[in-house]
Amino acid sequence: MTSSENSGLSRRTLLRTTAAAGAAAAATTVIHPGAALATPPVPPTQPDQSQPPVPAKKKGSIPTPAQYFGTPIGTDGFLATWDKMVPYFQLIGARSDRVRYEEIGKTTLGYPYVLLTISSPKNLANLDKLVATNTRLADPRGLSEAEAKKLATEGKPFYYVQAGIHSTEVGNSQAAIEWAYRLATEQSDYIEKILDNLVILLQPCQNPDGIVLVNDYFAATAGTKYSRTYPDLYNKYNGHDDNRDWIMLTQIESKYNVSILNKYRPQVFQDSHGASTGSPRLFTPPYLSPYDPNIDTILVQETDTVGLAMQRGMTAAGMKGNGWGAEYDYWSPSRQYCVYHGSARILTEAAAAANLAYPQVSTKLLGQQTVDINFIEPYDSNTWTLRNIIDWVSQAFYSGLEAVAYDTYNWLYNSYRVGLKAVTRTSPFAFVIPSGQRDPQAVLDALEIFHLAAVEIHQAQAAFTAGGKQYPAGSYVIYTQQPYAGFAKTLLEVQNYPQLLQYPGGPPQRPYDTTAQTLPMLLGFEADTITASFSANTKLLSSIKPPAVAMPVTPPSTGAYAIGPESYGVFRIVAALQKQNIPTFRAAAQFTDGGRTFPAGTLLVPPSSAVRQLLTSQSKDTGIPVATLGSVPSVPGIQLKPGTRIGLVKPPDNMPSGWLMWVFDQYGVNYSVVVASDYADLAGKYDAIILPEGVSRNSIVNGLSATNYPPDWAWAFGVGTTGWNQLHDFVTSGGTLVTYGSGTATAQTLLGLPITSTLPTGSSSDFYCPGSLLSQEFDPNNPAAWGVPANNPVWFVSDDAYRLTSTTTYPVEVVAKYPDSGDQLQSGWLIGGQYLNGAVNGLSWTVGKGYVVTFGSEIGFRTWNRSEQRVLFNAAYYGPSTKLTADQFQRLGK
Repeated sequence: MTSSENSGLSRRTLLRTTAAAGAAAAATTVIHPGAALATPPVPPTQPDQSQPPVPAKKKGSIPTPAQYFGTPIGTDGFLATWDKMVPYFQLIGARSDRVRYEEIGKTTLGYPYVLLTISSPKNLANLDKLVATNTRLADPRGLSEAEAKKLATEGKPFYYVQAGIHSTEVGNSQAAIEWAYRLATEQSDYIEKILDNLVILLQPCQNPDGIVLVNDYFAATAGTKYSRTYPDLYNKYNGHDDNRDWIMLTQIESKYNVSILNKYRPQVFQDSHGASTGSPRLFTPPYLSPYDPNIDTILVQETDTVGLAMQRGMTAAGMKGNGWGAEYDYWSPSRQYCVYHGSARILTEAAAAANLAYPQVSTKLLGQQTVDINFIEPYDSNTWTLRNIIDWVSQAFYSGLEAVAYDTYNWLYNSYRVGLKAVTRTSPFAFVIPSGQRDPQAVLDALEIFHLAAVEIHQAQAAFTAGGKQYPAGSYVIYTQQPYAGFAKTLLEVQNYPQLLQYPGGPPQRPYDTTAQTLPMLLGFEADTITASFSANTKLLSSIKPPAVAMPVTPPSTGAYAIGPESYGVFRIVAALQKQNIPTFRAAAQFTDGGRTFPAGTLLVPPSSAVRQLLTSQSKDTGIPVATLGSVPSVPGIQLKPGTRIGLVKPPDNMPSGWLMWVFDQYGVNYSVVVASDYADLAGKYDAIILPEGVSRNSIVNGLSATNYPPDWAWAFGVGTTGWNQLHDFVTSGGTLVTYGSGTATAQTLLGLPITSTLPTGSSSDFYCPGSLLSQEFDPNNPAAWGVPANNPVWFVSDDAYRLTSTTTYPVEVVAKYPDSGDQLQSGWLIGGQYLNGAVNGLSWTVGKGYVVTFGSEIGFRTWNRSEQRVLFNAAYYGPSTKLTADQFQRLGK
């Protein structure tokens, strides 16, 4: 036989074994989720476990997964846990000359973040050279076509597969155990050819914290009456949003993932997920339209190639019920950093079993039963098990490997072609971010994102002219003739999402995620697109630092330090001042000093040596300048309440509150999560309470069920109507409440706010906004909007807009509204923008003695829209503050 024929035979043998295992698992007895699993049932046939293949040359014996874990992987009701998986991967790495184990770092909760590099011993011995080849092809500046072709014959493609980012999608990380064992031990032409031709980067879990939380909880509740699924966020801050972080790169796990992609430049990135029980048994690409035009067309085609190879492999194995070209698109970069860095993103989505790891059994055949061009064979069983999931995703994985391993030259040469198209781009020529902007924190955050993403950033050493505009020295230039400029381009430009309908005249085709990501609008800085070439004396930056700022002279005893409110970074300074119990004031009106005009909301801090030390450090870290006032102005103002106590209402598994926790932790805010026992004395514990998107009356009143969850979760149990009324009394007795998104509808119910939606309740054909940036007019003289530009776009994703039905029920002021007319869309996709004309968004209320600020839009979306998010800080600190007359303010409250 030829090697390819032998590979085909080995593959077919595997497929028959896998299919048999799936059929056996489908025939097992259904076990009630709460039943004890002292002796879990074992399907009659388990591939690569009960009869392991002839072992490869090893440094020592490697036990099969069944031997090591004591139970075959894929057994109903059994999930291997991370504390056992990590030592097993270490053992494989120590004993196999095909596998290198590496701990990239520690996760948010301190667990190992693991990468296995798997290939032939020869390739691993030459790994540095293979990485260098990949890097050179990805950045072909100065590389001739002949040299590129030679490198394409010498190199090896890299295939990066990642599992377990969404922790309740348990099958992929369990399958990765078998993948690692098989690739490390099996001696067959099939496996050896794959290892000879590829370098496989296997990340068995992208979210180790989540696998610990979910799998350990699953094991701990075995044999109990409790629900088996972990009820909270399976990442400390972002839960299911952990793969929506690949543009802002806020989480340490995201940064680790990016470091792997940046180091190895893999040709393929397989992102292995799970879907609902009724979904196709396995989804693969091709995706739905649209694809982001900043994704190279070669990568789009390669994505289709691998996805269909996976489909073909499952069809050959007799694995039915699989589909492509539905639900998932190729648009949002927040889910696919890799495609702007030369890797085809292969998303796989396996249908779930019941209660994580038990058979899903129905009285009828599972899943879609109608045949379509992208769904050719319906699933023909009424049972779906964890073993089925592992078999299906394993078949797809090996078929993906084959698609690359049997065509190495073209994959490597296409890396060169993708890079060549990038470095010879002609339009635009560059993006320029001017120096000296109103918000240095916004510019710093953007530059750090680009730097992490391997985008080359230059800084002008002298003033220059581009696009007919003069730019000062210190301005930043991102030239687009570089390998990864597409990442910068998709974040810096305005998105024009195509108007896609499900059918002509029908409702809109739902994007899988958001439609806009224009970073200057989200953070609040300027970035100019320059189409024509220009000359400038620039320096390539090797690191990103805040702009240099100098502390002013110490103010006299009659004066104060002043910090303008233009940067959202000022709230890092506020939190630091609060932590040291330093008196902090804000001017409630515009004033002038020394020829400079300071806007409403300017921070004033009385001078002292401790204050100077703190402000010097904070200003250096953020680039936010500090000024000196010779005398305190005679304008109304406030004194922030020392140690302002902020409470965050966080229902279990509420991602918006998780993202706020991350922001608060970064800033050092004095906050805590409001727990059920707090409601009896809210005013004694909190000065301000925040209700984010997703907080409903039900989540407060009913909460988690004590019947379904153990006492450890009492913090999230319902507080009943008594607690609901106590929240009402907290506000009316003088507390501060800040709400946004659907949290505003909750506040409306709680307090009887006189607002009504301006949006139609009918079809999405009338109004639709699935994650876009919209026009907004802020009142920067309103305390909730201090420091916000008068025209600052807001984030809107299936949110609401309002009309005031009464101005006499409660004293109320408009903080922000949509323009009375004109195009409401700034970036993304909007249908029915006319319904927003003149609608109010942000409102500040006096309810009894309390202060309430409500926003219909999501001012805290995934930490993205930081420019508008400052209204949350403004309101939370303003409400509990002491209000000062002009005379009192001039004396700084004395």
